[in-house]
Amino acid sequence: MSRPTLLVLSVLFALCLPSPHVLPREPGRAPVLPPLLKLAARSPELARRYLRPRDLFPAASGNGIPVLIETLDRDETARALRFLGARVGRPLGRVLPATVPLESIAALPSLPGILRIGAETPKQLLLDLSRPDVHADRVETGDGLPRALDGSGVLLGLVDTGIDYAHDAFRRPEGQPRVLGIWDQAFATGDPPPGRGSGAYCGMDRIDAATCDSIDLVGHGTHVAATMGGSEARYRGMAPGADFLAVASLDFALLIESLDWLFDEAQALGRPMVINLSLGGHYGPHDGSDLESQAIASLLGPGRIIVAAAGNEGNNRIHLFARLNQQAGKTYLRMGEPGLLGNDLLITLWAEANASLSLGAGVDRRGAEAARSAMVALDGTGSQSALTDGPTPLGEVRIEPAGAPDPVTGKWQVDILITPASGTTFGNPDGYVWYLAFEGSGAFDAWIASADLGGIAGAFSDQSGAGVFPGDSKTTVASPAIVPGVLSVASYATRAAWTDETGAAISHSETVPGDLSFFSSRGPSPDPARTGVKPEIAAPGEYIVSARSKNAAALEEGTGIDATHLAMRGTSMACPHAAGIAALLLEVDPTMDPERIRDIITRSARADERTRTTFPDDGWGYGKIDAFEAAALALGVGRCDSANDCREGFYCGEEGRCIEEGGCGCTPGRPSTLVPWALLGLLLFVSARRK
Repeated sequence: MSRPTLLVLSVLFALCLPSPHVLPREPGRAPVLPPLLKLAARSPELARRYLRPRDLFPAASGNGIPVLIETLDRDETARALRFLGARVGRPLGRVLPATVPLESIAALPSLPGILRIGAETPKQLLLDLSRPDVHADRVETGDGLPRALDGSGVLLGLVDTGIDYAHDAFRRPEGQPRVLGIWDQAFATGDPPPGRGSGAYCGMDRIDAATCDSIDLVGHGTHVAATMGGSEARYRGMAPGADFLAVASLDFALLIESLDWLFDEAQALGRPMVINLSLGGHYGPHDGSDLESQAIASLLGPGRIIVAAAGNEGNNRIHLFARLNQQAGKTYLRMGEPGLLGNDLLITLWAEANASLSLGAGVDRRGAEAARSAMVALDGTGSQSALTDGPTPLGEVRIEPAGAPDPVTGKWQVDILITPASGTTFGNPDGYVWYLAFEGSGAFDAWIASADLGGIAGAFSDQSGAGVFPGDSKTTVASPAIVPGVLSVASYATRAAWTDETGAAISHSETVPGDLSFFSSRGPSPDPARTGVKPEIAAPGEYIVSARSKNAAALEEGTGIDATHLAMRGTSMACPHAAGIAALLLEVDPTMDPERIRDIITRSARADERTRTTFPDDGWGYGKIDAFEAAALALGVGRCDSANDCREGFYCGEEGRCIEEGGCGCTPGRPSTLVPWALLGLLLFVSARRK
């Protein structure tokens, strides 16, 4: 069916609905397509590259674009979507996840009852010593606690590159598998899970019989899962008594449906779940107001916890903030190598509600302007410009504004897509330098998001001067870590040297054990009142030795430890430490909600000579995670603000710790500094006799 035909049919469909079902739209709330969906609707090639990369994988059937739709009437909107050939997922509050044929994208704003349309974009991965550093070993033995904790009865959820389910890290001592199910959206064969539209499902029967053909070709997911809950003796995870459910993907474009499926399975089994998300992206406002953030937040609740990596952009200037007062400005761009799927640089920009700005892009050569695109206003229409310097092609610029303010925040969104010619990309051999141009009044934040989508991993320049604004690495906590209620995790180092599988001594001078990782993304969010402090906690993230998938090679030379283990770094590696510790807390109380988990983990965090700051902090959050102190607080024998924090038979002492009634007042697991009264009396008696 042609696109014009679909557009006509969609309008006729809306007009032909019985009048009681025609839904009025609130004034000023007319839905608009996000700029990236507008670009995709006009360019099937862009859509294939950036919104549908999963088509490359055999288990990813279907050719739709994942979208999120906020609606006044879910049933009516779902009926209209199905009429356009869309597959509609399970509603999440007022949000409908749907996979829409590319040719139907442009028709979405005309459907009845729709308030907002969001793009569900792909995400990128956010790539022993850590266990004692967070005191998880003491929690498993029960040292200084009323009882030992290992995550028993809790499910560990995973959305990642897969899991090597046959690895010893995921088996009980008797040999039974701890992986209860895998939804493979990449490589496995078979039927999808009931009610889901793509991929293949492996249940316990196929996993136990080793007939499940789901593999972890990258190795990231296997490493992360074992850090969260591996049960090997030497490289042990945080919650070795828990079981696993996994979603295997290589683009994570169906993230919302994946999370929904994991929590569904946990509910069917009657068990609490912690989901680890060692992935993230930078397309969006970074303030928790977008539909993807709202859909994720709607999935949270008692016994339904999500922990996400903060991001690895702490040393990359992917963020730009500028405030203009009737002036013109520019920011120079640093172009990286082409990505896996494209040679484009995508900038997503969000301007404050009262801004009056126009945006463009251009190229300077040796300090003089060589070419510039058309300038587009925040409320304008899209523009496409081919830039040349005489006969020399420089590249193409697409500028796509949303065309209307966001109905929740009032902000204006504009996407700028730059496709440089080959001679202007790598090192600028002819002296060509790209820049983002802006003029007018008002403030805006912008992020470079193309690396998430397989494009150029670029950055804003640090160059500054009259009318030249530098980029920075602030406000770089990724989504979904930025979502309110999702626990966001920064990274610090615990290992900088080791011997690899060849016997070579490996060391990294840029890594200082105990210090915040140089790559760990920094806060704050653009709207802390909405998101809370981001990141919230720091955990060990470099270098972490954990399980190695049998199907994966070492991602970095020298990181293979042996045939079944490798060292990796990233907030990806920090995140599962916090997720596993959250599972220990759910073992104490399976009904804990995200707010309670966050409260325990942040209140029990520790500071040391390496943190060197006051909390909360844009890098450390509330400090270094401490599994022992978190477990002690949850069990009512740890830190306290009042007697309500202490279990029965304990009171809150002057030092801010729960003390057993009639006890010594000492810290559990540590020598007492108080002299028992009986001994003190004896000493006084002996002293008096000697006088």
